[in-house]
Amino acid sequence: MRYGPGHKEEAKAKILGAVGRGFRRLGFGGIGVDGLAKEAGVTSGAFYGHFPSKADAFRAAAVAGMIDVRLAIEQTRASQGASWLSKFADFYMNAKRTCDLSDACALQSLTPEVGRAGSETKAAYEAELLKAVEAMAEGLTGGTLAARRTTAWAILSMLSGGVTLARATDDPAVGAKIASDVKAAVAKLAKQN
Repeated sequence: MRYGPGHKEEAKAKILGAVGRGFRRLGFGGIGVDGLAKEAGVTSGAFYGHFPSKADAFRAAAVAGMIDVRLAIEQTRASQGASWLSKFADFYMNAKRTCDLSDACALQSLTPEVGRAGSETKAAYEAELLKAVEAMAEGLTGGTLAARRTTAWAILSMLSGGVTLARATDDPAVGAKIASDVKAAVAKLAKQN
C-alpha cells in the first residue's frame, strides 16, 4: 500500500507524542521499547523504523518537550499582552501541577532524566532550553537583556521546582499552597527586574 505525502512524518509525530507521554509517566528506566511501542499503538518494528534506539527516542521526546515549553511561552506572550507572565505562571502552577504525569511539562518531568543521559541528549536539550529562556527573557520588561535572562532562569527554575515539590505532596492543600507561593514569588521577581 502506498501512503500519501507526509504520512511518515505524521506517523513519527504520533509516535513521538506517545513516546514523550511514556517517558514522562514512567521515566527512561521505567519503560522499554515494547512499552513505548504499545503506548504509540505500533509494533516494536515500527518504532525502530522511526527511532534507531530508545535513547534516540528519548532525545527526540526531550527536545520536543522543550520546544513545547518555548511555544507555550511565546503563545502566552502573544495572546495575553502585559499580563502574560502571570497567566503563564498560573497555568503552569495549576494545570501542569495537577494534570496526569504523562501530560506534564517536559521541563519538570524529563529534566532529571536528561541529567542521566549522554552528552548528545544533554546538548540537544540545552539548545532548546536556551531558546525557552530567551523567549521568556524577551517577554520581561526593564533592565538589560542579560538581567532579564537571569530573571528568566530564576522563574523557570521556580516554576519547575514548584511543580516538582507540589506533585510530591500527598495533601492537596499543601500542593495548592506551594503553587500560590511560587506564583507570588514569580510576580515579585518579575517586578524587581
